[in-house]
Amino acid sequence: MRINKIYITTLISFFLFLTSVAFAQQAANDSLLHLLSTNIPDSSRSLILDRLGLSLMTSKPLIALQYAQQGLEVAQKAKFPKGVSRNMNRIGAIMRVTGNYPKSLKMHLDALKIAEETNDLDGLVRIYNQLGLFYSSQKDHEKAIDTYFVGVGISKKIRDKNLEMTLLSNIGADYAFLNNLDSARIYTQSAYELGEKQKSKNINVLLANLANVNARAKNYAISLDYHRQSIPYSILIDDYTTIGNTYFEMAEIFKKTGKLDSCLLYAKKSLKVSQETNNIQSIYGSSSLLADLYQKIDVQKSYTFYKQATAAKDSMFNQQKAKQIENVSFVENLRKQELIDSEKAFKNRQWSIILLSIIGVVLLISVILFRNNRIQNKANRLLSKQKLEIELQRSKAENALNELESTQMQLVQKEKLASLGEITAGIAHEIQNPLNFVNNFSELSIELADELKLEFDKIEIPEEKKEYLEELLHDLTQNQERIHGHGKRASSIVSNMLEHSRSSDGEVQITDMNKLAEEYLSLSYHGMRAKNKLFNADYQLIADKNLPPIKVNQQDIGRVLLNIFNNAFYAASQSINPSIKVITKLEKEYLIIEVIDNGKGISKELQSKIFQPFFTTKPTGEGTGLGLSLSYDIITKGNNGKIEVLSEEGKGATFSIKLPLNK
Repeated sequence: MRINKIYITTLISFFLFLTSVAFAQQAANDSLLHLLSTNIPDSSRSLILDRLGLSLMTSKPLIALQYAQQGLEVAQKAKFPKGVSRNMNRIGAIMRVTGNYPKSLKMHLDALKIAEETNDLDGLVRIYNQLGLFYSSQKDHEKAIDTYFVGVGISKKIRDKNLEMTLLSNIGADYAFLNNLDSARIYTQSAYELGEKQKSKNINVLLANLANVNARAKNYAISLDYHRQSIPYSILIDDYTTIGNTYFEMAEIFKKTGKLDSCLLYAKKSLKVSQETNNIQSIYGSSSLLADLYQKIDVQKSYTFYKQATAAKDSMFNQQKAKQIENVSFVENLRKQELIDSEKAFKNRQWSIILLSIIGVVLLISVILFRNNRIQNKANRLLSKQKLEIELQRSKAENALNELESTQMQLVQKEKLASLGEITAGIAHEIQNPLNFVNNFSELSIELADELKLEFDKIEIPEEKKEYLEELLHDLTQNQERIHGHGKRASSIVSNMLEHSRSSDGEVQITDMNKLAEEYLSLSYHGMRAKNKLFNADYQLIADKNLPPIKVNQQDIGRVLLNIFNNAFYAASQSINPSIKVITKLEKEYLIIEVIDNGKGISKELQSKIFQPFFTTKPTGEGTGLGLSLSYDIITKGNNGKIEVLSEEGKGATFSIKLPLNK
């Protein structure tokens, strides 16, 4: 009756400061709304609207966006650049939270430009913090760290210790993502020391962060000490949610260190506090842990805790679905508003063209009538030249008619160009990802060329060859720099083309399953290597190049692939020459992913049980029995697919994932 700890770790164990407002003390919304109802300057009004956007951007993003847009309009009308950059930065953060990454980056960069032009140093720090969070959300943690460091430099210049503390915490978080635990510990410690000097109200969170990073580094005694220090601070500010999480983390450490009595004690404490604060995630974690602990002691209690964990898991699932629905609603409302604005602009252009055409025709007719009148006057005076003048006016009228027809043709051509613009935007969207690929690898190639130069200088080479090789390295570097420069320029052009045409795909995305399988196969292998330095195995992806992209939830399918790959590597590790093979192919109406290992295989008796919850063939402590069960639910219930196993004892096993092409 074991519970899957992967989900628990994702929800509870990781750093508490991975948020743009980790240390921001939010004023009560009622107080802010009351201030808006008073007679205050527009500059102050725009900043209050930004703060409202901050407090609501994760819980109610659509309302938060309305406040931020209103704040932006007020600041623009009042010609208050500080308010403009603040609200632009807030809109960028809201777009990031809701998954509209292109719009998010544009708003942050626009805000940065305004803050730089007005030398708004405080605003620059906040923008660099949000930009760092943006890059972190794109898993570009190194770029996120570089961005945070720029903000740290400015925060030191203006002596804003709170902002510096936030940035140092975020740096520690991204180093943790890179598994650089020494650096993560150093910067998390620096953030804590700043918070202690500032007597921060969030000192309990800072201590919990230090405990977590030390736990990841397996410094369990130090981790427990920091957890114990954090508890009185949490009690002081009535933060019992953090206390429940802290007790759970301590129970996990006691379990890892074999102190099961202490583990049991703190798991019960965590459950009690979490139930009192309705902390669903912590209830799930502590109940799961207690179910696991009591499994061999008291089966009835184990089952009771398992039921509590299941109920908490269902509640979290419902909350997640509600959040997804809210995000979909947000994106849909945003899309509708953009569509309305686009239609208004289009109608305005149409009316402008029609009006200009009417004015042109009226002027043309007026000119013709004026000239005809002059001709008539001349005809009365010069009867002898009447015929010649009539022919002349007829010729002019024909020319005017030709001009009118030409104008009409131009209008038709403009409509064609508008359609061509839509096609161009679509093409630009398609080439953006390969273009990003070119930019990233050209930049990496420049760095590799520089490293090659350094290594080249260390090697003794005959002089007649050295000059030639140096010239080749120089040409290689210049070529890569030109590629990178032109790639950046092309990216800028593409971004401008897509400015008014992009929209978020939401949770379900069109996915290249070959790339997804390749990514998670590599992730699984290196994860196994990280757990066991002696582990080694051959693995191969045989991809069907004609595989069509399909609409799936990448996170869910990725979780399934990771579970299957991990199991395959584990099974293969028990053979002399471990290896696994992954094959993608089409079969009728299904896209199929086969995972083949050369392990010991699975008996027919066990094959009928492996997808059951809590059933595992791994030794105690190495498996929970929920990975394949969760994978089975995701594929069959979430995607209307199939997952099958074919195996013989001593001959390895083959897992087949079948996803329907038309769901």
